[in-house]
Amino acid sequence: MIHPSLHSDVIVTKSIKPLSGRESCVLDARITDKLNYMDRTHRDIWGVKLLLFAGLWVILPMSIGGCDANKIMKDAMEPFFPPSPGEVTREVFNTYDADKRRRGIILLANAKFGGDEPYLRTYRMLIDDEDASVRAACVKALAMHGKVEDVPLLVRRLKDDASFVRWEAALALQRIHNPIAVEPLMLAVSKDEDSDVRMAAATALGQYAEPRVFEILVSALDDQEYAVVQNAHESLQTLTGQNLDPDGAVWLAFKKEHPGDALFKNQQQYLWKPYTKPKGTLDYVKFWKKKPTPQPAPPVGATTQTAEAN
Repeated sequence: MIHPSLHSDVIVTKSIKPLSGRESCVLDARITDKLNYMDRTHRDIWGVKLLLFAGLWVILPMSIGGCDANKIMKDAMEPFFPPSPGEVTREVFNTYDADKRRRGIILLANAKFGGDEPYLRTYRMLIDDEDASVRAACVKALAMHGKVEDVPLLVRRLKDDASFVRWEAALALQRIHNPIAVEPLMLAVSKDEDSDVRMAAATALGQYAEPRVFEILVSALDDQEYAVVQNAHESLQTLTGQNLDPDGAVWLAFKKEHPGDALFKNQQQYLWKPYTKPKGTLDYVKFWKKKPTPQPAPPVGATTQTAEAN
């Protein structure tokens, strides 16, 4: 776990461009001493736990082989020995190693204080990183902690060259409500070559009761991928409160019979449904560490939509 006392003292400044040509960010010199102190404290705390594994480091290389054993032990112990707060912060602003930047962003976003304003500024700043994995991590961080004003950043990433970044952006727009996302989401549903992106965008559109959204979702019922059809169908059900067959002709007939505001008269409340990761082996090992289960909730920035069906 990252130490929460760090968040109030992190000051980000811009420095000169490194040899790679991209603008870099470094920690303010005023907190360097504190980071070093926290690193030492972190090492002291975890030093005791190292004794529990010291024997394995000696025995395992003898039985398996040095390189393979070291990798296995490193992967196995990483959850028990997370990086120090100073290490995480330095990783986030490592201008030469994209993997470290990505890892740092993920660690910050999952910390208890990951939604504090200093870190939100960090995600926003690095969302245009030259590395796609870093961009995806920042999009996911904003999906967890972002605000309505972050939607333009997420919309821009719907046009990212990397399909997994576009997918993360569409997922993020399921949680944050802003009408400026409607048209980009419609384009994603109808034009994106990746079915996962189309599927996520179809779900996100379920919060916008507009005739153009209705029409694009009806068109998505003809998608070649069943998952896209299913998500578009669910969004149509949410918008209209009707449980009609996933047949475009049926839905168009319904629209003709319910012109104007009558189309969305029975609209249901749209709820963002967070992904719940299945429990792994380490979750059972660390039985004392109980994680709260995220619950469906209205998207950030949305007003109360149509209440219960008649």
